[in-house]
Amino acid sequence: MSPKSRFKRTRVTAALLLSIAGLTVSSASLADTTGYIGIFGGGPIYKNLNNNITELSQSGFTEVIVWSVEVKANGDLNLNGEFPIVSNGAYIGNQTYPNFVSNLASLKTAGVKRITFSIGSSNFGDFQDIKALVNSTATGGGTGTKSTLYKNFQALKKAVPSIDAIDLDDENGYDAASTVAFSVMLGKLGYHVMPDAYTNASYWTSVVKQINTQRAGTVDGVHLQAYAGGSGNNPCSGWDFGGVPVYPGLGDSSIGGSSVPSAQSTVAAWTDQCNITGAFLWLYDDVAGKTYNGKTLSAAYAGAIDAGLTP
Repeated sequence: MSPKSRFKRTRVTAALLLSIAGLTVSSASLADTTGYIGIFGGGPIYKNLNNNITELSQSGFTEVIVWSVEVKANGDLNLNGEFPIVSNGAYIGNQTYPNFVSNLASLKTAGVKRITFSIGSSNFGDFQDIKALVNSTATGGGTGTKSTLYKNFQALKKAVPSIDAIDLDDENGYDAASTVAFSVMLGKLGYHVMPDAYTNASYWTSVVKQINTQRAGTVDGVHLQAYAGGSGNNPCSGWDFGGVPVYPGLGDSSIGGSSVPSAQSTVAAWTDQCNITGAFLWLYDDVAGKTYNGKTLSAAYAGAIDAGLTP
């Protein structure tokens, strides 16, 4: 089972030179990476912003995945059960964290190429709620322009234009019809979609094919968990999405995952095996404010992943 439980919520101009495990790597290679060097983050993305946003903007990560968006039974959107962001077709996030939108925009200015919002986690019913809303014939049901889901995600996109993609961390719903309909709706609203898989490969490959058949290019990448419950996953084997790139994820050392040097060697092995173009780290909450060999730990991990992606 994936570790993405909502009970674990404790908590990008790249640097010119990154020294990782004794290897000096120029940040110019970041611009050469066609995919994304990503990091998931929960509460620290909207808390302690002066420190955390500055750290992320200087870390070298090119994708920041904001985790975790809850979709309530009534369609309201909330971050981690503590930060209401959209209700009844209106953005209300400024009532709790008024600088959230501008801080996400500042990440883009600093060099982050993609801001992604992640829906779901283990043992939580977001995708069951999405299914019920998609299948509802009552007022506000479905995925049309008058539906609750459409209006709420439209309001989110309008209020936070820096969001590029929605990550689908469905770990217990697995209903293809509603997920495809929901994803196509997101595509029409201007979002890309990125499945976030750790198991059930045949389900995800089928869903990606159906989404892109109905709306070409909507799914333009897949986050593959290769840690904890997905620790046996290999992006080079068993996860073929017909040309859609797979970005594998590593857990940080605090959860028994990869150290900085081993993150580099693991990513390098995948790059050699099947030429991956991106990867991500789980979880910023665990590394925020920590240091490693004279730099922030987040920058050290970003540099390690970048070095591993460099042929």
